[in-house]
Amino acid sequence: MSFDTQGPPLQLSELLVYGQNASVQQLCSPHTLDDNVLTQLAALPMREIKLARGQTLFRQGHGLHGLYIVTEGLLKTTLVDAQGRHQITGFHFPGELVGLDAFHNREHLCMATSIEPSTVRVFALHRFNETMARLPGLYDALASVLSKNLAEHEQLLMVVNQRDASARVAIFLFSLACRLGRNGQVASDLILAMPRADIANYLGLTTETISRAIAALRQTDIIEGRGKHLRLVAPARLADWAINGRPSS
Repeated sequence: MSFDTQGPPLQLSELLVYGQNASVQQLCSPHTLDDNVLTQLAALPMREIKLARGQTLFRQGHGLHGLYIVTEGLLKTTLVDAQGRHQITGFHFPGELVGLDAFHNREHLCMATSIEPSTVRVFALHRFNETMARLPGLYDALASVLSKNLAEHEQLLMVVNQRDASARVAIFLFSLACRLGRNGQVASDLILAMPRADIANYLGLTTETISRAIAALRQTDIIEGRGKHLRLVAPARLADWAINGRPSS
């Protein structure tokens, strides 16, 4: 499983030279499963699930049935409060896990829905303990991903609440570029498959504000492109905007 990036490879380590802010470093650390873990998981007995656009994988409050791994497409997780308000808590790309929120209490704290036609593989819960005992290295890798995901969510809430709208969007795009990169590289070509309304909900902004912030990044020659297709032109400057809340000159 791989992601295509055009142009010269951009090393994540080079960008994080700017990252004296540990919170943003945590946000931008790739947390997809590495190829070794994916290979181990691929050898396990799993069931494949095809999801149409907008189809629900699991619902908030439902019991845990297995470990889900996205192999194609894009999913979002959403928390619904007592008043019926929806808050998007994350987006999940190929190579990432979904449903780890239920591993503590065996009940999902949010619901997962496909943004576009997607495929996930599910590893049945009743096989989990036996397999983890047989493959302790795999257990450690999954535990590490869970820890990173929880830390990332906490850091995102903290950092986003301290930033203005343009910096929030910069953080989102920088994190996305890091997550879609492989082998320590940062993806330069981004496809925002999620609707602007979903990004706005996730960042606590309006869709108009999202559009203005992306336009500002384009005007400062940090990104180029329109609509869903964006190209990262100046990753170091985007990192600086995400970390310091303002663009470098």
